Amino acid sequence: MRGDARALRHFDAEYAEAARGEDGSSPAVEVGFGRERERAVALIAGGHKTVRWRIALGGAASSPLTAHVGLRGAPRSFALSLVQGYFVESLIAIAAARAGHVLLPAAALGQSGGALVMLGASGTGKSSISVRALGAGACVLGDDQILVDRDGSCFRFPRRMRFYSDLRLTAPAVWARLPQTARRALQARRVVRVLSRGLVAPSLPLAAHVIGDPGSAGPLQAVRFVLIERAASVHDLTLTPVAADEAVAQGLALLASQRERFAAGIDESWRAALDEVAELERAILVRAFARAPIERLAVPHAWDAARAIPELAAALGTER
Repeated sequence: MRGDARALRHFDAEYAEAARGEDGSSPAVEVGFGRERERAVALIAGGHKTVRWRIALGGAASSPLTAHVGLRGAPRSFALSLVQGYFVESLIAIAAARAGHVLLPAAALGQSGGALVMLGASGTGKSSISVRALGAGACVLGDDQILVDRDGSCFRFPRRMRFYSDLRLTAPAVWARLPQTARRALQARRVVRVLSRGLVAPSLPLAAHVIGDPGSAGPLQAVRFVLIERAASVHDLTLTPVAADEAVAQGLALLASQRERFAAGIDESWRAALDEVAELERAILVRAFARAPIERLAVPHAWDAARAIPELAAALGTER
């Protein structure tokens, strides 16, 4: 990462666990903030609400993968978080796939001598379940993204966890252990969520050690995969087996949805590269999902988080 002090502070806080000294190895991804320093192969311009961005990408086959980011608007922290999720981590996922790993939209907890892996779209409870489990002393590899290889080995993705404004209801024991500054920040986010009628629901990124020891960074062998989804057609938690090919398709769909903004502005060379990466990810997931049982856990859409999260934790056995 290169850029102004504020950008560097943001990414230092997010990826502090991955920081290392100079060991002579080359990075797989380089991102700079400020003016473009080299001719771009692809330009992505866009924005969301009060912020705008302009992303200048280097070549899709280059090593390292490069991007230069120009930002406008406020708040700056909001812009940095969006660019991180939409573009920086898309580049990291591409590099990971080329190195034999999938940066999977999933949470993973230590369980039964291995890892319970929970896949699901945003809002299905992965982070809240992980926060509760961490507070109960479980090993947490990640609450929103993990690295998985073709052997089904799971590794921590070294990023801060996400805490949500309903934490007081979904994980009261964890709420009680948070520093006062974190509780005030979550209360402010709750006000924003209420005033916007749920349209704006920002999370609070915090390092896992604020509430507990996350344990091993991996690898832990996946011993169970659970696809969590909200469903209007059920009135109670429903657990059913899932075929591996269906799980692979859902995993790839989640990955594609994370890259929607990235993919919207790229040129043909980058589109071809994304297609190649998707095939690499498919091959990795086919083998990984063949190594452990897979289930779907449907949660009634009518349940609010205060009911859904404790029920999910009990059904998954994440706090034993």
